[in-house]
Order: sequence, then C-alpha cells, then structure tokens
Amino acid sequence: MFNKSLEFFHYVKPEDALERILTSSNIYPGIEVVDSLESLGRILAEDVISPFSIPREDVAHFDGYAVRSSDTISASTTNPVRLKVVGRVEAIVEHDLSIGDGETVYVVTGTKIPKNADAVIPLERVRMNGEYIEIIKPCKKGDNVTFKGSDILENEVILRRGHVIRPQDIRYLLEIRKFKVKVYAKPRVSLIAVGDELTENLDEIGRKKLETSTKLVASYVKEFGGMPKIIGVVPDNPERILETVKNSLDYSDISVTIGGISLGVRDLCWRTLSRCLESIPIARGLRIQPGRATSILVFSKKPVIMLPGHIQSTLCGTIYTLIPLIYYMSGLSPKKILPTIHAKMDETLIVKEYRSFKRIRFVKLDRDGDTFTANPILGDSSMLTPILKSDGFIEIPEGVERIERGSCVDVQILSWPQLLQIFLRDHVHQSNDITY
Repeated sequence: MFNKSLEFFHYVKPEDALERILTSSNIYPGIEVVDSLESLGRILAEDVISPFSIPREDVAHFDGYAVRSSDTISASTTNPVRLKVVGRVEAIVEHDLSIGDGETVYVVTGTKIPKNADAVIPLERVRMNGEYIEIIKPCKKGDNVTFKGSDILENEVILRRGHVIRPQDIRYLLEIRKFKVKVYAKPRVSLIAVGDELTENLDEIGRKKLETSTKLVASYVKEFGGMPKIIGVVPDNPERILETVKNSLDYSDISVTIGGISLGVRDLCWRTLSRCLESIPIARGLRIQPGRATSILVFSKKPVIMLPGHIQSTLCGTIYTLIPLIYYMSGLSPKKILPTIHAKMDETLIVKEYRSFKRIRFVKLDRDGDTFTANPILGDSSMLTPILKSDGFIEIPEGVERIERGSCVDVQILSWPQLLQIFLRDHVHQSNDITY
C-alpha cells in the first residue's frame, strides 16, 4: 500500500540522494568505439599504450650533416675540420647508410641518422668545399639529435582511462595508427515539461506560457556530456504523466520532469509516479535552496529526476542531481561538478533562512590582476537576473548565517563557456574599437 506520508517533503542531502540512486538503479557507464578523428571531447574508456617508441630511431632535429662528434674535437676557425660527404638523405625513408672516419651524410629534419653518427651540425654552420664540408666549431654527442624513445617509450601508458580527449591527443592517436578508440557512451536524457499552462506552440502564446526550461536543461546535458531528447509538454494529467515517463525510459537512461512537484492540487508528478509498484522513492526534496522541491525516484531501475519550475530552482536541481549522474555515466567522478575560482567577498552576505540547508547564492566576479572579488546578485527563485548577470554561485554551508566581507569563497562557475568569458572579459573589443 502507498505510504501517504511520502507525499510530503522529507529533505535529504544531495550527496545522499546520489548514493541512493546509484545503489537502487541499474545505470552504469556504457562503452562505445568511435573514430579517433571524431573523438574530441569524449572520455576515454581504455588506457592508450604506445605500441612503439617515438621516435622509432635516432633522428635529425635540423637539416644538416650527420657526423661523429669525435671527428670534430679539433675544429676551429683557424683549423677547420674537413669531412667528406658520402651520401644524402633528403626524405623520410628507410636507409642503411653509415659513416666512417672523416665522413658525413646530409640529412633533413626527422630522418634517421646514419649508423655511427651521434650528432648533426645545422646546414648554416658549415662551409661547402667541393665534396667536403668544413667545420669551424666542435660539437658534442647528441647535438641536434632526437634519440630513439626520448619522446615516448614503447609500452608507455600515454593516455589513461577517464581522460578527456583533446586536439593534441587525436594527433597522437593517429601517429600510433590507432584510428578507433573506446570512449564512454553519452548518457541519454529525456526532458519533459509538465503543466496545463505551458506550450511549445507560438500561436498559443498569450493564452499560455512558452515552455523554455527543457531547453535550458538540454543545454546543460549537452555541455556536460549527455544526449538530451526534449519530449515536450505534458498536461497536468496523471495518466499522461505516467505514460510519457514510462515511454521515455524505453530509450533514455534518465528521465527528467520539470514542474508539477509541489503540494498543490495540480502538482501530480511525485504523487503519480511514487504510487507505482515499479518505483523506488529516493528523495522527496533536497537540502538545497533554491531547488529544495527537487525530488527523485528510481522507476523500472532508472532514475527519474523531478525538477521545480522556478528558473533558479530548475538550475540548482540540475547542477546537484542531473550533472553528477551524467558525470558518473561518462566514467567520471560525480563529486566534482563545475569549474571553481577562488575569490573574496566584496560585501557581507547575511542568509538566515533555511539554516539546515545548503544555500546557493549567485555572484558576479570582478577581476583585479590575478585576484577576484565576488559580488552577490540577489532575487527570488523565479527571477532571471541573478543567473543572467552572475558568473557562478557560492555555497553557504548548513548552520552559517553570515559571510563576512573579505572572506575567501569558492565560486562555482555556471558553465565552461562562462569560465572562458571571465578570463576574456578584459580582452573583448567594444564596438567602437573595431574598424571595418
């Protein structure tokens, strides 16, 4: 029988809710194989081990002449050393050339140096004299030579599982002829807006409110490594809500509803889904504010995250529940979520409400050289201004009512593009500075 007390909020910590999801569901990091050329930004699901040393042979670092350094010991401007040119290697090809006493071979950058050679003298440091070169300065063993394995050793682990693939990594994968690579599959996330008052039809604007929250959450899903699928708007109807969530879980790893989770007559999401036999209640509310109404259950062994409709609450619920799950399914730790900048509070911030909760307050960062100050931007959870004008947010721990001016705080940046914008802010051209 359904426990009616579950309808009311029993707030839990976000980290406890996450642990319950992982122990009650069957979600796990999936693995797929992709073309290395298409792997930028994906997360490795295997260690990449070098199949051979790089370079494979001792190679010339410059165009010049491969020599035995012992032949150049006595070279000076008054007593040049003459070496006979006995061969030329002008392309990166296999060869078996070698040099003896008083001999040299011309080589180009990246080519294997001849046997017995241990140094390369750059072209501009020699004088030509018929079939001989003249050297006026001695060289040392290893000069301008990149020795075998000095860059990468055979069997060396170069990229480890969990590494986010960068442009330079793709170049290396191609270098070692690894044209396919194992990566973690992107989690599939369904997004469902709930409410009779919402529409996606522009012709209905005026009678209804344009639904935009799923687009916000979809952007976060995509940015942090998931594959969003916007299902659309579902009315405040128990049968439709249940049917839509069930269907979404047929092709998604996680289902997200937005709206309809408070205690009003039309708040039917939790009330409907938690009554089903295949559901396991995880959290009826989280100890975060904004976002405290965020509720979670596992339905048919998959997570269903129910986000509040107010914009700041939607955002905080996404950050503290959905993004950690995406990270986990992508082979990453779910604990570290957003990039962080250390700053000092520019003014005293007093927050007395919800003392037993983790409070989130949005801040704008000002930069003076390498130092940042954080300025709070306040407004209730339905207001856009705090998230539009801020760079990130600070967490006010449970029981704390006051953050003093000058206190050191960690500002979690709202997105990776926002982090870039912070550091480029002083370098953006104003329109009147640009000449066409």
